[in-house]
Amino acid sequence: MVSWRQAFRHLAAVLFTLAFALPPAAARASGATFPGQWQQVASGTDACETCWVEIRRNGPVLKVTGKDGWFAVVHLGRAGGGYSAEGIGRWSEGGDSHYRGQPFDIRIAIVDKHLYMDMTVRMDDGSTRAVRAIFDKRRSEKSRRLRLARM
Repeated sequence: MVSWRQAFRHLAAVLFTLAFALPPAAARASGATFPGQWQQVASGTDACETCWVEIRRNGPVLKVTGKDGWFAVVHLGRAGGGYSAEGIGRWSEGGDSHYRGQPFDIRIAIVDKHLYMDMTVRMDDGSTRAVRAIFDKRRSEKSRRLRLARM
C-alpha cells in the first residue's frame, strides 16, 4: 500500500516536471510576476505554513531570499516571457538547517499564479539533495492584510 507521503512526493515530482516543461504560452497566461512575498503551500518534504520567500527584481536579475536562511541570485529566462529563472545561491552559515553554508543551483517558474521552486543542494560529500516547494502570492498577501487588521 502506498503511503500518503509517497503519493504526495510522486505528485509533487510530476508537478515540478510539468512546471518547467510547459510551453511559454502557458506561463504567459498566468498573469503573476516574480517580485513580492510568496507563502509556501506545498513542499517535497513537510509543508511549512510559516515558510515564505521574498523576491526583488533588479533588471533581468532577481534576488530570492528564503525565510529559513538562504539566498539566491537568478536570471530571468528568455523563453516564456520572463516567467522562469535560474541561478545559484547559498544557505546561511548560521541557523539550524542541515544545509548550513551549502551552495545550490535553483530554478523558479510561475505557472497558474503559483511559484514553483526546484533547488539542488551540493553537500560536502559530493552528493546532492533536492528541495522543492510551491508558493502562492495571494495567500501571502491575504496573511499580511490580516496581520495589519489585527494591529
